[in-house]
Amino acid sequence: MKLAHHGRRVAAGLTLLLASLCAQAGMPYQDHVFEFKQPNGEKLRVHLDGNDYYAEQRTDDGSLVVYDAKKKGLCYAEVNAAGDDLVSTGVLATNAKLRSFATTNKQQQGLGAEARARKAKEKYQQMHGKAPEPAAATLSKMAAAPALAAVSGTVKGLTVIIDFPDLAGTITQAQVSSFLNDVPYTGFGNAQSVRGYFQTVSGNKLDYTNTVTRYYRAKNNKAYYTDNSLSSSVRSQELISEALNWLKTTGYDFSTLSVDANKQIRGLNFFYAGESDSAWSKGLWPHMGWLSNQFCSNGVCTGSYQITNMGNSMAIGTFSHESGHLIMGWPDLYDYDSSSQGSVASYCLMGFGGIGNQSKFRPTPPIGYFRYLVGWDTVTELNPAINASAPKGRLSHTSGSHALYRWSNPANQQEAFYIEAIHQSGQNLYQLGQGLAVWHVDPAGDNSNEWHPYVQMEHADGRRDPEYNVNRGDATDLYDGVTTRAFTDTLPNALASKGTNSKWWNGYASGLSVTNISPAAQTISFDVGATGDVYTGYLADKASVIQPSPYFLYAGGTLRINLSGPSTADFELKLEKWDGSAWQQVASSTSPTSTESITYTAANAYYRITVYSYSGAGNYTLTVQK
Repeated sequence: MKLAHHGRRVAAGLTLLLASLCAQAGMPYQDHVFEFKQPNGEKLRVHLDGNDYYAEQRTDDGSLVVYDAKKKGLCYAEVNAAGDDLVSTGVLATNAKLRSFATTNKQQQGLGAEARARKAKEKYQQMHGKAPEPAAATLSKMAAAPALAAVSGTVKGLTVIIDFPDLAGTITQAQVSSFLNDVPYTGFGNAQSVRGYFQTVSGNKLDYTNTVTRYYRAKNNKAYYTDNSLSSSVRSQELISEALNWLKTTGYDFSTLSVDANKQIRGLNFFYAGESDSAWSKGLWPHMGWLSNQFCSNGVCTGSYQITNMGNSMAIGTFSHESGHLIMGWPDLYDYDSSSQGSVASYCLMGFGGIGNQSKFRPTPPIGYFRYLVGWDTVTELNPAINASAPKGRLSHTSGSHALYRWSNPANQQEAFYIEAIHQSGQNLYQLGQGLAVWHVDPAGDNSNEWHPYVQMEHADGRRDPEYNVNRGDATDLYDGVTTRAFTDTLPNALASKGTNSKWWNGYASGLSVTNISPAAQTISFDVGATGDVYTGYLADKASVIQPSPYFLYAGGTLRINLSGPSTADFELKLEKWDGSAWQQVASSTSPTSTESITYTAANAYYRITVYSYSGAGNYTLTVQK
């Protein structure tokens, strides 16, 4: 399809997002397993779930552990009497010990949601020098802030590789450079390099490359920097400052790097040899932060950075996620206090789309809304209240086409629904499902409020599993055109709160109706328009019902009628017109399934619709657009 670009809000949207959220950065962990060397020499297996701001560490049997400075190791933990912190029991954890609750296949209970949220906020303050700022708080700044240019063209970053007097690097400078810059690239099992990833998801509008230094040999042995008694921002920043000052003495010209409007380096990255050798958030634990002791050279200075270990191999998912923060200014789309999995979950790079067993080597793209904000995708406005020439009726969208549809709120044009097709191929190969995706965007939302996030995925199954912390998304979250064929004011469900439908966040109807969605494919067709009349009910085997009963008067035009019923039954659909003396059938849909559709050009007359069971029984949904 060819979409016109109605982008009068792109400057405001970019300003809002990039000016206020660029510091909201972190990396999520999903059962991330690492080894920690205990004081007795045992290498303890630790499972980590959470992010840079709040995470829980557990042994193989589900026991909580925390670092104990007195014991100089990870000790079993328990919730304190106040219920607001995890405290050490003073007993060093071991791989050999099994706690009693492990026999019930349950993990030890951690902190409650309120305590997690408080600790996440405190950690954010520590890492960034300020409290997290909700997107809504920046709305008043928009008029004064300058419009930001799209993120396109060539962006040049810097990656400094570091080893230690007692641990030489095993991954070569050439290997790191290839990992970041080569096109094509398949090293370490990756499907592409970091550069190749951003070329693909931007439609070749962004060329992000990195200069990779030769190894800097740190001043001290690695154990000095992995001091677990200190926050990760202490020794990490000391090591970073060392490396930058060394690089300056080599004559490196920092002015060759891409900078932001404040002359701060946009892509500043550090890789160090070996593993992290640290507990979560301690020592050299990988993270993104703000360099408090600012370094300047050749007219440019440092700002945000990322630092991580190389280990024995490298996957591009984490680096790409952090580059989304550093280069594009995209925020995280997961819940910092870990009380939920966010809403977008694994369907976006800035959620969990870069850390799966497969997606860490071929990360999922950023959602279409984020691509639009940085100028990679165009948008067609569908709401006729905003765009008088908005297309309507039968539309289509092609996955990866870099063109989106949007339905904006006339009363608050920062709030909108964005629509795009996702097909499990190419960069989307490791998406959890395929079909039509609907994103509900509202900068007044907060990702730590799972019931009003910045970006809500309108899950086709209507369950909101990630918000309820059930999973990080699944194959039923997209409208597949078979089991889920409509997104309206009442579908998938009509709940006033915690529901999944086309209502605005204030509870008012948006008028958006997406119906008759075709089966999942590279290109998906659907009907769009004002919300139609929706009827639901139950049909027994061989039973029938008239909707609406007993008939309705229609002044003429196109009738679009869609039926969705159980996969275990065969429901049929027919439309009848009153000819003055009897009902005459004028259209029908009788496929061997319970998914039926009628489009009929109707004259001014009385009509009625009959839904009947050819075989089987179950619930049905009938949508009528006039």
